[in-house]
Amino acid sequence: MLENTQVRPGRTVWGYDMSVSAASSQRRTTGQRLRLVQPFSWHLWELPRPVLAYVLAVDVAALALVALTSVRGAVTGTDLVRFAVLSGAAVVHLEFARGIERMREMAVSGTPYVNLKSLWVFTGVVLLPLPLVAALTAITYLYAWARVDGQSRAHKKVFTAATFILASGGAAAVLSVSQLADAATIPTGRLGLLVLVAAAVTWWFVNFALVVAVLRVSNPEAPVRAALGDLADQLVVAAALGLGIGMAALLIHAPWLVLVLMVTVVVLHQQFLLPQLRRQVQTDTKTGLLDPVFFTRLATALLRRLREQVRPAALLMIDLDRFKRINDDLGHPAGDDAIQAAADVLRQELRGSDLVARFGGDEFVLLLPGVGKEQVNDISTRLLLALRTHRTQVSATSGPTELLGLPASVGVALYPQHGVTVDQLLLAADAAQQRAKQAGGAQVVVAPLPPAVEIPAQLG
Repeated sequence: MLENTQVRPGRTVWGYDMSVSAASSQRRTTGQRLRLVQPFSWHLWELPRPVLAYVLAVDVAALALVALTSVRGAVTGTDLVRFAVLSGAAVVHLEFARGIERMREMAVSGTPYVNLKSLWVFTGVVLLPLPLVAALTAITYLYAWARVDGQSRAHKKVFTAATFILASGGAAAVLSVSQLADAATIPTGRLGLLVLVAAAVTWWFVNFALVVAVLRVSNPEAPVRAALGDLADQLVVAAALGLGIGMAALLIHAPWLVLVLMVTVVVLHQQFLLPQLRRQVQTDTKTGLLDPVFFTRLATALLRRLREQVRPAALLMIDLDRFKRINDDLGHPAGDDAIQAAADVLRQELRGSDLVARFGGDEFVLLLPGVGKEQVNDISTRLLLALRTHRTQVSATSGPTELLGLPASVGVALYPQHGVTVDQLLLAADAAQQRAKQAGGAQVVVAPLPPAVEIPAQLG
């Protein structure tokens, strides 16, 4: 459905001041683990007071609603079976969609973004007691945090899950007041349709209002339109809630068809949400990799998250050796084929969480989150080997020709040792890459490590 994201570079909706030394990664890891069991050290308390008050009010209201409905309602065996089916379906859906969702969350940073978690939760609203709906919400967000967007801070996900629970409470109240729904069926007929639509509208409105409100409280200076996001995306919300009604009907009357509808959901996820991503993403037409502008935008957002998580990163600049000779001897079409082949090799060797862009000509830039100085040499050497041993069929002016490898030079900069902004890391990596070229190429050079630095409170 709708989730809160950061508002703009240089300022974060959920921003905090934090200084971290570049040394002692082991102490940082230990500190992260201790933070989980020390509530008074949670980043939640670093929120500005108005934001903290609002977030806590929403969280407490959601907990109170779950507690109240838990003592007043009974859970049947049928409820537990349906809960298990919906939980499993939600997890499978999230797993299939985690690649696009990881990219979308960074791409739409600054506004609410829609997702299809609401499909499973609203199905639960129609069929299950509210405590089980809350449990289903918790499972979907815990799994998403673990597999999709675990670099974000926990209290953000807790807040968004709370908005789901309160929205579900509003929708459940509509269904209850109508007295047309019970555990065995869903409302039917014209009146039943109106009731279901009213419940869906209530769910959407409560969730939307709560998320927009936290964005406005967090950054009142931002335009209202930024907090509202793209209103056309609300069609995706309507589709998710409509699918939720259909999923509920199938679970009651033809449970075996749920698997078929799940395939439809995964396909629709791609068709509905990829256009939103494409509106934000700029890619290089020749390789399909990120272009420099969008890479810088995503990398800035990613570095901000890594700062919050106190995790390292490595930025690599890769330049193909003797590329000019390919263009001069074989022709520019052959050079284009070589660039495409190098892009394909990098894509195959990298993780889904890594960012890779073409920075023009035969130069590529990579940002590898979670990679420190202990791992970067091995990873860089593996990338060089993959390029050097890759056989590439190119369209030369004299006919099809095979290139026996794509040798390259790599310059490496480490975050935060060489800088805390994208520009600083690019400068350090570019200088290191030039030294690799001057030394004969086909090698990795890590920029010299400066003295320990302190990460400033705000990243530009």
